[in-house]
Amino acid sequence: MRLYVIRHGQTTMNVGQGGGANCLLTAIGKWQAEQIVQFFKNIHVDAIYTSPLDRSIMTSIPLASDKQLPLTLVPEMSEMFLTEWSYYRDYPWDSCRRLLERIPNSKWIASHDQAKPWWPAWPEDKGLVRKRVQVFYYKHIAPLWGTDANIVVFGHGQSTADLKQLANPGDTIPVYNGGVVEFLLNASGSCESAKVHTEHLGPYVSD
Repeated sequence: MRLYVIRHGQTTMNVGQGGGANCLLTAIGKWQAEQIVQFFKNIHVDAIYTSPLDRSIMTSIPLASDKQLPLTLVPEMSEMFLTEWSYYRDYPWDSCRRLLERIPNSKWIASHDQAKPWWPAWPEDKGLVRKRVQVFYYKHIAPLWGTDANIVVFGHGQSTADLKQLANPGDTIPVYNGGVVEFLLNASGSCESAKVHTEHLGPYVSD
């Protein structure tokens, strides 16, 4: 199977323009999202997973629309809710139902209980982030080892870094805004190849 791991496009926070816990994409970030569509132009995609934060959703919507696939919202791929980031604790996050109402053609991953909040309990550390990403990986990605599935996952700096490490232990490929990291996984889950694609981003390769 092929697993494509993508960090959201450039955000207002990335360039020092604020925006808080649920910041939005810049004009460049929106452009990067559109270029991801071009990258996958001739690649069949079976499923698209995304963090439920707006910047990740906004990055994934153009591809989901182009491939006519639903966006599957994955709480485990959310940003870190670190102790020093109290604004994540205080942000008025949408309920599960409200987020579905707001995001066309979206659904929650089947393993999530929609009666419960989707956002992580604050405070977290990086170890807790790794544990939740592991839950997603082994429950939803590992069963596809040995198939010809092409799976795309959108997330954040830390959650995509953790996902890359699970797919390819020891992975050192940088995580760029809008960059596509492609893993080829065999039937036992071993990584046969790993490479990063940034050519679709032209001069707008940033971390």
